Amino acid sequence: MNENNFKNATEAWIAFAAGNAKGYAVDIAAELSLTEGELVAAGIGTNVVRLDADWNDFIPRLEELGQVKILTRNPSVVHEKIGTFGKVSINGEMGLVLNHDVDLRLFLGRWGHCFAVETHNPHAGRRRSFQIFDHDGRAIHKIFLTDQSDEAGYDRLINDFRADNQSPGIEVLPPLPKAVTVADDQVDVESLRAHWRRMTDVHQYHGLLKDFNVTRQQGMRLAGPEFAERLDIDALKILLGKASQRDISIMVFVGNSGAIQIHTGPIETIREMGNWINIMDPTFTLHLRMDQIAEAWIVRKPIREGVVTTVELYDADLNNFAIFCGERKRKDPENPDWQKLAESLPRLGAAVQAVAE
Repeated sequence: MNENNFKNATEAWIAFAAGNAKGYAVDIAAELSLTEGELVAAGIGTNVVRLDADWNDFIPRLEELGQVKILTRNPSVVHEKIGTFGKVSINGEMGLVLNHDVDLRLFLGRWGHCFAVETHNPHAGRRRSFQIFDHDGRAIHKIFLTDQSDEAGYDRLINDFRADNQSPGIEVLPPLPKAVTVADDQVDVESLRAHWRRMTDVHQYHGLLKDFNVTRQQGMRLAGPEFAERLDIDALKILLGKASQRDISIMVFVGNSGAIQIHTGPIETIREMGNWINIMDPTFTLHLRMDQIAEAWIVRKPIREGVVTTVELYDADLNNFAIFCGERKRKDPENPDWQKLAESLPRLGAAVQAVAE
């Protein structure tokens, strides 16, 4: 970052941290042609502390914070949960947190920068958080203190993991290239369908796509209507509304390159605001941009107990940004109420689908 850009980033961060700038940090950074991580790092030495954390040590100790609000997002959706850390396991670059409300899948090889951040907003008040960014400077995961959090625990973690280097700024890497997959005409579609049909666990799905070297959307499209069908763009609104009305417990997966965050339970309060559809429940909030739903799919994945039915959303670049399914305990069959709801969602019109393909 050159001197002028650094000056602009510092001024913008000071204004944001004091509540004197409109918008979110990620949007303010984009206006300056910076990543959010670069913007936050401009505050090191004032209200930002750089941490040097071994994730194997740091993540289990987040339980010391007590109740927190966790946030994972991508450009299309923000997923927030209130709960406590616990039941952490880390195996190499894969981390799991399975403490019900705090339910995370962590891809630690993508974790590049960690900061303790404090802001003072006239409306939101004092906010203290740990914020993790990837090597490119994009936000992976954030942990905010609540009124019920242990402030002393937060201070202990800062003291124990404080980096020696507290000079402002970070170096970011260029974004990783997109994975190269094969063209449609190079895929043995019948073999893909046969292997799909033989799945016995939903977790085999990722391996299936990798074996055939296809993207998620490409695999669904080639597998055909036995396994996947395009839904009408309004399917999400119908899904959330009926799940709420019928008190169906659902799972909501939202992720990015370094984390997947999961909600499990019923949903109650749904609000639409412009292009956004929001779930506004006491311990779970979701903010999803409906204008970024380029494709919606219903997908059927065989398991020993029958089938797991998911509803998946894709943006204009065909990146998956959210997945919905019914709550299901391991080795239990899928909730028939969820399956009935998912299968009732309107399909994309045949004429429209033919033109799209």
